[in-house]
Amino acid sequence: MNIKRLLLLILLFHALTATAQTENQKGTKKLTDTTTMPIMSQYAISYPRLRQGFLATDIIAGRNITGELNGKKLYEGKMAMERIRENFNIPVVQWARNSITGTISYQHVHFQTGQITSFSPEFPNTDQSINKSTVGITLSFSRADSIFGHPVNYSGSLTGLADDKGIERVNYLGLISVPISKSKYSSFNVGLIVVIDPSAVSPVIPIISYWHKFQTADLDLYVELPTKIAVKKQLTKRSWVVVGSELGSNLYFFELNQPALPDKAILKTVDIRSGASFEYLATKKLILGVSGGVYTGISTRLFDHNDKSSDYFFRTSNGSSPYISFSISFLPFLKSIKR
Repeated sequence: MNIKRLLLLILLFHALTATAQTENQKGTKKLTDTTTMPIMSQYAISYPRLRQGFLATDIIAGRNITGELNGKKLYEGKMAMERIRENFNIPVVQWARNSITGTISYQHVHFQTGQITSFSPEFPNTDQSINKSTVGITLSFSRADSIFGHPVNYSGSLTGLADDKGIERVNYLGLISVPISKSKYSSFNVGLIVVIDPSAVSPVIPIISYWHKFQTADLDLYVELPTKIAVKKQLTKRSWVVVGSELGSNLYFFELNQPALPDKAILKTVDIRSGASFEYLATKKLILGVSGGVYTGISTRLFDHNDKSSDYFFRTSNGSSPYISFSISFLPFLKSIKR
C-alpha cells in the first residue's frame, strides 16, 4: 500500500466516523469558538504538543561516532545531520467528553558521514550519504471522565508508520492520566503509558507532569518526565524564551540486501537536545521560532524488522555537537469536523 492510498483510507475513515454520530451526540451543547479557541491557544503556547501543526528544520553539526557490527568495531568517523520535521493535528469528532483526532507527521533526515577510518575490508573509507523519510498517520481517541468524583483522562491511539514502500509498522498506545493537584500557580499530574510496539524500551512507562509559576521571578517551570524539563521566561507580550532539555526518538526503515544481514531492518535513534529557544507570535495564530544548543546522540541501533531494539546487530556510539533549529508553528484554528 502506497502513502497516497494510506492517506485516502485515513481520510475516508474520518468521514465515516463523523457520519456515524447519533442524533443525541449531534444535540450536545457546543461551545463557541470565541470561548474555546483563545483558551486552547494559550495552552498551546505553553505546551507545543497541543499546537495545530509545526514545521521545523534541524541542522546538527558533525560529531564523533563509532560503528559496531555484531559487537565488532566497524568504523570511526564524523556524522552530521539535517532533518525536516512536520506535524499536523486534525480534530475529527467531538461529543460530550469524548474526542477523536487524526495526526499526520513527516520526517526527512540526511545523514552525512565523513573522515571515516574503516576497520573492515568490506566497509569503504569513502564518505557515506544516506537519506531517509518516515510518514506517520495516527488516530487518537480521548475521554475525560471521573472515578469516585476525581477527574481522570483516558486516551488510546493507533499509529501507522510508512516509508516510500508502504506501511512498515503499526503501533498502539494507551494512556491514563490523573490530576493530583491544581491551583492558579501550579499543577501536578501522574499517569501511565502502555505501548504495544516491539521496538519500545518498556511496554509500560510512568509519566509525571508538573507546572509551577514563580511569581517573583516571572518564570514558568515545566517538567514532563521522562521526556522534558524546561523553564520559560516571557520577554514581551508576543515573545518568550525557553531553556531546557528534551528527549526524542525516531524510526527509519531500511532494506539492506546484504549477505548475513536481515533484508528489512529498522534504525532507531534516541537523542537529547539541550539549549535555548526563542519564539515570537508573528500573527494571531502563527509562531516563529529559533533554537540552538547541544545535540547528544544517546542511542542509534539497527535491528531486524521483527526483533526488539535490544536485539540489535549494528549500533553507533554517539558524541555531542552543536545544533540550530528553525520552526514555524500554528496555534489551534480548526474545529472538529463533526460535533
